[in-house]
Amino acid sequence: MLGKLSIRNAKRQAKDYMIYFITVILSAALMFSFNSIAASKDISELSSYMNEFGKAITGISILIIFVMAWLIHYTMKFMLEKRSKEFGTYQILGIEKKDIANMFTLENLVIGIVAFGIGILAGVFLYQVFTSIIMNLFQQPYQIKITFDPKAVGKTAIYFFGIFIIVLLNCRRKIQKTKVYDLLYATKQNENTMIQKSRGNVFLFILSFVLFGIALFLNHHEFSSETEMKPRNVFFAIVLAIVGIYLFYISISSFIVKRYLENKTKKYQKTNLFLYRNLTSKINTMSLTMGTIAMMFIIILIGGNVALLMNNMLNNEIEMGYPFEIMVSSPDGDFSQYKEYIEKNAQVKQMYEYQTYYDGNLYYMGLSDYNHLRKMLGHETVDLNDDEVIIHCLRTLKKKYEDQVKQKGETTIGDKKVKIKEVRTENFGQLSFNGDRFIFVVPDSLVDTVKAEQERICKGTDNFDYNSNDFGYRLVVTTEESTDETFYDELCEFIMTKEIPMTQEIAGEEQTFNVSISLGNVMTKGKRMSVTKSFYTMVSFLAFYVALIFVMATATLLAIQQLSDSEKYKYRYALLRKLGVDELTINKTILKQLFYYFALPMLIPFVMSIPAILSIAIPFKIAVSMAEVWQNIVSIYSLFMMVYGIYFVATDVQFIRNIESV
Repeated sequence: MLGKLSIRNAKRQAKDYMIYFITVILSAALMFSFNSIAASKDISELSSYMNEFGKAITGISILIIFVMAWLIHYTMKFMLEKRSKEFGTYQILGIEKKDIANMFTLENLVIGIVAFGIGILAGVFLYQVFTSIIMNLFQQPYQIKITFDPKAVGKTAIYFFGIFIIVLLNCRRKIQKTKVYDLLYATKQNENTMIQKSRGNVFLFILSFVLFGIALFLNHHEFSSETEMKPRNVFFAIVLAIVGIYLFYISISSFIVKRYLENKTKKYQKTNLFLYRNLTSKINTMSLTMGTIAMMFIIILIGGNVALLMNNMLNNEIEMGYPFEIMVSSPDGDFSQYKEYIEKNAQVKQMYEYQTYYDGNLYYMGLSDYNHLRKMLGHETVDLNDDEVIIHCLRTLKKKYEDQVKQKGETTIGDKKVKIKEVRTENFGQLSFNGDRFIFVVPDSLVDTVKAEQERICKGTDNFDYNSNDFGYRLVVTTEESTDETFYDELCEFIMTKEIPMTQEIAGEEQTFNVSISLGNVMTKGKRMSVTKSFYTMVSFLAFYVALIFVMATATLLAIQQLSDSEKYKYRYALLRKLGVDELTINKTILKQLFYYFALPMLIPFVMSIPAILSIAIPFKIAVSMAEVWQNIVSIYSLFMMVYGIYFVATDVQFIRNIESV
C-alpha cells in the first residue's frame, strides 16, 4: 500500500515541481555528457593538452556535486516542510514514522531514477553536440554516432545518486525525530530574521554599501598596481564583499518597507500595499538564501568574463605575436639546420633572414627588412627620410604611443635627433620577437648607428641581458599549410645549448653549479594554435558547465519558493477578486511580485561585478582592448539573462495557473 502511495505521490510531486524535475534532468544530462567527453579518446587525441581536459572535468564535477547537493537538499527540505501536515496526519492515523520515512524516500528515489534515465538519454544527444563543436574547432572531421560509455554512466550515477542518498538519509532522520505537533504546524513557522529592529537593519543596509566600496577599492588597487599583486589584499576584499552581500539581504526588507510603505501616495496606489507586504515578508524569511544565490551569481558573472578575457588574450596573442607560421631566433645567424628541416617538412611559400638590434632599452629594425616583412604579410611598403623613424607597436598600445608622439614627436638615436613619422599597428610579431610590445623602424642609413650602440653596450658590461629568448638574428617562414606539434618539437631539437656556471648561497654556504641555457628560440603558429584551441575548449566548456548549473540551481530554488506557496497566495488573490480587482490587474501584480523576487538576487551581483571585472581586466589590457572587455560583459550578461528569464517566465505561467485552479 505504501508503495502505491509513494508512486502516486511521486507523480504528483513531478507535476507540482516540474521546474525542479527539469533542472535535475538537465543536470544529469550535463554530468553525463561532460563525463563522456572526459572519457573520449577522439577528444583526448586532438592535442597533447586535451589530456588535461578529463582531469579538469573531474575537478569541476566536485564543485557541481556541492551545488546540486545544495539544490536537492534545499528542495527536499522545502517539500518535507510543505507536506509536514500530510505526514502528521499519517501519524495520527497510526502509520509509524519509519514507514512514513520509507514512503518519502521511495517516492523521491522514483523521481530521481526517472530524472536520471531521461537525463542520460538527453546527455547522449548533448555529448554529440559538444563533440561536434570541439571537433569543428580543431578542424577535424566527425560523424555523429550514438555512443554509450559505461564508465561515464557509472561515474554520473555515483555523483547523482550519491547526492540523493545522502540528502534522503538526512530527511529520514528529520522525519523520525520530528514530533506530530511540529509536523502539523511546520508550515506556520518562518525563518528567523537575524535583526529584528528596523533601526538595526538600516544600519546594516548602510554598512553593506561601505563594505562594497572598500572591497571594490582594494580589488581595483591590487589589479591596477604596477607593483606585485598582494593576494592577501584580494582575499580581504573578497571577504568584505561576502559579508556585505549577506548584510544587504538581511536588511533590504526594512529598506523596502521604509521606502514604499511609509509613502502614503505609493502605499495605497492600486495593489501596492498587497504587493510589498508579500514581497517584504518573503525576503525577510529568505535573506540568507538570497545572499547565497547572489554569491553564486557573482561567481557566474565574474568567472564567465574572466574565461572570455583569457580566451581573448590567447587569440589576440596569436594574431599579434605569430604573423608568420615559423619564427626562429639565433645569436649567431646560423640557420642552416633549421632551414634544411623546414624545407623538407613544410610547404614553404617564403623564407627570409634579417636582424634586429637592441641598445639595452629599445629594439630597432632597418627599413629594408621591415618592408620585406610587410610584403610577406601582404601589407604595403612605407618610406622614411634619413631623419625619420616609425614606431610599430601592438594595436592595444596605439593610443599610448600616439599621445607620446603628440607631446614629443622626436627621439635620439646615437647622437642624432630624428622625428617620429607615425605609429603603425599591423600584426607584426611584437611579443618578444620583433621587439617587445613595440619596435623602432629606422632608415637604412641609421642601421650602422644602432648596431654600433648595441655593440658598445654589450662590450661595456658583463651583465648585459639581451633577452635569451629573443636573439638578434631572425628567420621567418610562411607556409602553405599550418604546422603541427610534432613539427615544433622536432624543430626545437636543433636549438644549441650552453652550460654556464652559477654561484648561489644555499643553507648558508655558497655552491657553484651549471645551468643549461638555450642559444636560440623557435616559435610556430601551429603549436601555439594547438595550445590556444585546447585552452579555449577547456575554459569555455567548463565555464559554460558551471555557469549553467549555477543559474539553473538558483533559478529553480526561487521558482520553487514561489510555486510552493501557491496555496497561501491562492487565498490572498481570491480576496483581491472578492474586493473587485480584475484578472488583468491580478496578473500584473503577480508579474510584479515575481519580477521583484527574481530581480533582487541579481541586484548586487550586477552592480558589483562590472567594476570588479573592469579591474580584473587591467592586467589583460596589453592584449585585450576595452571594446572586447565590454563585449564580453554584454555576452555573459545576455546569456545569463536568457537562461534566468526562461525560468522567470515559466514560474509566472505556472504561478498564474496555480492561482486560478481553485
